[in-house]
Amino acid sequence: MNLKQQDFLLSANKFHIPDVIAESPGIQVGNHLVHSILLSTDLAYIQNLEADSIMTVNPFNKSNELDKVIVDFASKPVFCDIGGGLLRKEQTIKLAKGAFDVGAAGVVITKPTAPEIIKNIRAEIDGTLIYTVMFDAEPIQDLLDAGVDIFNISTGEITVDTVAEIRDRFPEMKIMASGGPHDSSIRETIKAGADAIVFNPPTATEILRTVFDEYRSQRV
Repeated sequence: MNLKQQDFLLSANKFHIPDVIAESPGIQVGNHLVHSILLSTDLAYIQNLEADSIMTVNPFNKSNELDKVIVDFASKPVFCDIGGGLLRKEQTIKLAKGAFDVGAAGVVITKPTAPEIIKNIRAEIDGTLIYTVMFDAEPIQDLLDAGVDIFNISTGEITVDTVAEIRDRFPEMKIMASGGPHDSSIRETIKAGADAIVFNPPTATEILRTVFDEYRSQRV
């Protein structure tokens, strides 16, 4: 079989943001109504997956230089990871200010951070503050009082339950949440009260494996 480069690109295009995410109410961010948030720092994903916005969470050292590259490239709202934690208040504030300076639509606290530290960070920044809820026992009311604007729910297998609980307690709160890889789990998360869905795409290795396997199965 003669495989052309165009064929390869078209086969990879079957990977897309799930349509079911559009059933969410959305979160207004400036002039954009955000339903889908792509969790990625990969420019190829950002270019080819048509998400409404980008979240740049990554496990490495945070960088406003990387924030700027992604903000300039994406031409859509970008929520920048600024870490967090109990011992990094000054660094977190510096990263938050830097992210807003390069055009971020919001910043994301991605490590458990005490409400009193959130309050100090809030006092130093002017912009949307998103807090990632990783445990069902986090002090939601105290975090809200400290200045969190949006909760990003990522509590693993109990994400739907956590979304439902927070929505019940705080009906006006804006909630993003991980919806998982399937339409059924995404729809369940939306029904539980998520305003928008954070989508974590397959890795590039997983995508390439399926593409290569498809071609191998068709060889003649």
